[in-house]
Amino acid sequence: MNCKKNIIWNLWLGCGAGLALAACTSDEIIPSSVDEGRMEIVGKNICALYNPAGAAGATLELRTEPVTGEVRVVLSAAAGQAVDLKLVYDETLLEEYNEANATDFDAVPTSAVRLEADGALLVGPQTTLSDPLQVWVDPSDDLAVGTTYGLPLRLTSETDGVGISESEDSCIFWVKVLGERPSTQKDTGMITVCYVEVNGNNPLNALEWSCKRNDKPLFDIVNLFAANINWIEEEGRVGVVLNPNVQHILANRDKYIQPLQDAGMRVSLTILGNGDGTGVANLSDEAARLFAEELRAIVESYGLDGVDFDDEYSSYSQFPIRPGCVEYGAAPYARLLYEVKRLMPDKLVTVYQIGQAMGRDGRGFNMMIDGVRPGDFIDYAYTDYGALYDVLHLGMTRSQWGVGSLDMTYEGESNPENIQYNRREGYGLQMVYNLKAGNGQKTPLGDVAKYIYDDEVVWSGKSHAKDW
Repeated sequence: MNCKKNIIWNLWLGCGAGLALAACTSDEIIPSSVDEGRMEIVGKNICALYNPAGAAGATLELRTEPVTGEVRVVLSAAAGQAVDLKLVYDETLLEEYNEANATDFDAVPTSAVRLEADGALLVGPQTTLSDPLQVWVDPSDDLAVGTTYGLPLRLTSETDGVGISESEDSCIFWVKVLGERPSTQKDTGMITVCYVEVNGNNPLNALEWSCKRNDKPLFDIVNLFAANINWIEEEGRVGVVLNPNVQHILANRDKYIQPLQDAGMRVSLTILGNGDGTGVANLSDEAARLFAEELRAIVESYGLDGVDFDDEYSSYSQFPIRPGCVEYGAAPYARLLYEVKRLMPDKLVTVYQIGQAMGRDGRGFNMMIDGVRPGDFIDYAYTDYGALYDVLHLGMTRSQWGVGSLDMTYEGESNPENIQYNRREGYGLQMVYNLKAGNGQKTPLGDVAKYIYDDEVVWSGKSHAKDW
């Protein structure tokens, strides 16, 4: 086994995937069976490190207060004795990551890092799961605002007979230093994702809705809808196409994007099919890597916070398979998401749950990609309008999932029962689609504030028309 390769691939997802756990809650992200091919140390009890929040918990946003991450350890079986483990800072892990992915992340200085109990973890004799261990990062003059740093941690065992999984022995937290940039986080811990259809609407309208009690923005993530994935005939490849409306928004980011970010919101670009047989769910492995590189260039050039994916309008079955494409399905789609997160570990990867994201068996992404679970490379996913189905991707927790999305196209319509169900069942986010100018959407957005945040919605009175 190539230990170095396994360590590298385990790093960017936030924390290792974990081994089997006989008794866990429905929200645990540990697979239901042991992958025996990954148990590298024969004859020993094996323990593995993982992040309970999946991909969404791997990026920490550091403002003016300390920020906290969390890890846990799971054993392949109860050890029959107390198991002493230690989490240690190991900068070589970040060096390996940078070398493998042609990146240049600097490490968080040790002076800004605190580990609960100095990194000591204890698993009881008859249990397989450790208590959570908190990881804190403190604001520091050594951390530059606007920069992302890596916090590399490795698990070690101090108990005879208990070994560490070579492929799940480490994690990297990605620490985005935001300085004075405010947080949109509300008391309930849930988030709201808002789509703005920029062919006819101005994204600045997302600024004008807030929660009354704490005056925080109602929306946490704004998706610009949408750029396209297309076959580019003159270049003989699949690539990103920006229509004039999207181009204008990106080219004028200081006017349309920066104000949202200054208010604490994260802004992502949605990628959508465009009716020519190419799409997010039919790229070959190599084409997926190249497409991910193109997306990284766009995200970095325009200061975006991530990429959102929507598998619609590709018309896969109406065209012959083009060069760089394969038969469409969930596995090629998951591969693309994996490649995007691998290149941009500190950026959002989100999915609108439609098309091949459902999987042909209705179980979503239930396959690993290069040994990594989809819950560790997808931050958030959300269902179709009003849909309450639960098809959590492998390794994904309910905190990363949202059901009962709201279509704002018809303004006054809402479904309070679905919003209440979303929160009551422990899901982590609410999605609304097609935000427009004005206060015609006050009823459904008021329901979001009421049932998701126990609050009232406030509209500023300002409307932003399309002005390009």
